[in-house]
Amino acid sequence: MILDCKVIEDLLPLYLDNVCSDTSKQLVGEHLKECEDCRRLINTTQVVGVPHFEPERPAVDNAVRKGLKRIRFRWWASILIVIIIVPMVFLGWNQYHGRGVHFTNIYELQIGNAFMKYLDEGNYEKAYSYIDIAGLKQEWLKRWFDEEKLKNIEADGLAKFCELGAKLEEHGGIQGYEYVGISHYGHDNDGTPIYQMIFKVNYAGKETLFDIMVSNDGIEYFSGNGSFKTDPLAQFAIWSEYLWQDYEGCYYDPDLNEYVYPNK
Repeated sequence: MILDCKVIEDLLPLYLDNVCSDTSKQLVGEHLKECEDCRRLINTTQVVGVPHFEPERPAVDNAVRKGLKRIRFRWWASILIVIIIVPMVFLGWNQYHGRGVHFTNIYELQIGNAFMKYLDEGNYEKAYSYIDIAGLKQEWLKRWFDEEKLKNIEADGLAKFCELGAKLEEHGGIQGYEYVGISHYGHDNDGTPIYQMIFKVNYAGKETLFDIMVSNDGIEYFSGNGSFKTDPLAQFAIWSEYLWQDYEGCYYDPDLNEYVYPNK
């Protein structure tokens, strides 16, 4: 039944005081759902406990909202799957075939890249911190020298490394590098895997290859193309050879193709 707003206005005091019949309550309530003017009237009436009526939102709006929420969730889930699963498959494939970047050489890859970064910046002291000087010391203790001779090998090694690095910088240093690849090279004396990382470096106005042998202990050794007689990059790559000569008390004469011991 549709009631006139004037009738509803007359019934509102009884409705608000809750003294009208149930039938009147129902009629007033149904009218208020449909009539904005009467709702405004009752909502602006200062009466405690008066209900505030709002138009009902169509059910289709809620359905659309829920549908969009599900679509967004599935979209983000798909993105996460791609981000996580694809690299895992890639690393697993390489792990199975024993080539490229895989689960067991990621740490070595980080070491090699950090080493190259600091060489490129000319920060030889920082680059030296990635050298496996402890492994070099153990090798020399077994074959060449005693503990007393090598007690300062860390500091002596740093001095020689930076000395040859400074010579390299005088000729322009390494001016940019690019990662080429990584592969399993062999094992250290204690069975630690060694990986060969290959980089292209810009040096002396040309591009040349630069190899790094790296384990989880650090940089084992590295090499650069060029003549050991005249090329500072090739000389820098054999810094440990020059350090060995200092400890041994000799130098290598390329013309004689032998070591010369001045004090013997």
